[in-house]
Amino acid sequence: MRIKITSIFVTIILLYSSHGYSQNQNYGSISYNKAINVSGKQRMLSQKISKAYLLIAKGIDNSEIKKELNSSKFIFEKQLDILEKNAPNSAIKLSIKDIRRSWNDFKAAIDSPPNFMNSAKVLELNTPLLRKCHELVLSIETSSKYNNQFFKKTNQDLASTINVSGKQRMLSQRLCLYYTALSMFPDKKAQYKGIIVKIFSEFDNVIGDLLINSYNTTEIEEELGNVMSQWEKFQINRKDFVNGAFSLEDVFYTTNSLTKSFNKITGIYEIISKST
Repeated sequence: MRIKITSIFVTIILLYSSHGYSQNQNYGSISYNKAINVSGKQRMLSQKISKAYLLIAKGIDNSEIKKELNSSKFIFEKQLDILEKNAPNSAIKLSIKDIRRSWNDFKAAIDSPPNFMNSAKVLELNTPLLRKCHELVLSIETSSKYNNQFFKKTNQDLASTINVSGKQRMLSQRLCLYYTALSMFPDKKAQYKGIIVKIFSEFDNVIGDLLINSYNTTEIEEELGNVMSQWEKFQINRKDFVNGAFSLEDVFYTTNSLTKSFNKITGIYEIISKST
């Protein structure tokens, strides 16, 4: 009798895995790991938009910065549409709805003329938007682990790695954002220095964690080496960085380069997940 029951149980699991379950392991028409990567980019874009707005308000005349602001707004909205269209459950849909509410207020601020007063409003609104974007990433990651619980633990670990690696893109942009704010609002210097110290430490610590990640490929290790070579000038002069001793132009280009590197690294982790 026990053998028969066990046989039935195994059959049910196999049928569930090969039919009904296969429909749930994806985030709509895309993979869960793709959705984690894309939603992670939303975090980064919220900070990239804010940074570009403040730099323009400060009077930095650079066509590249203006292009960043305009293209990032467009990409943010399009990616949010994709995530909403493919959302597999009510929890994720609710999270996206919360983002849209924050985005509407934030968009009104960044569509206003770039000046110091409006920059203060952007700084006020950017963190709540970022927090809701981060909550969406976590919601998608949780859904991925729940719907893929019968699959390899490797898939779950890679989902977490994609989240962590992708977050580095946001941290690099947020670092430049508050470095710019530090030079614009001297009355809030202590507050913004505290934020910079926190971002700096998290970004630096995660580099070390990713260096020993068991899913690293030669290509990832080479790109992490590139990250460390760029980061070193800030790392060894951490006190100067926190005190605003570097030029805004240097910080702008370096943090953009770091974002680009971690975008590449995160994309490779996503590709690895497809082959596991």
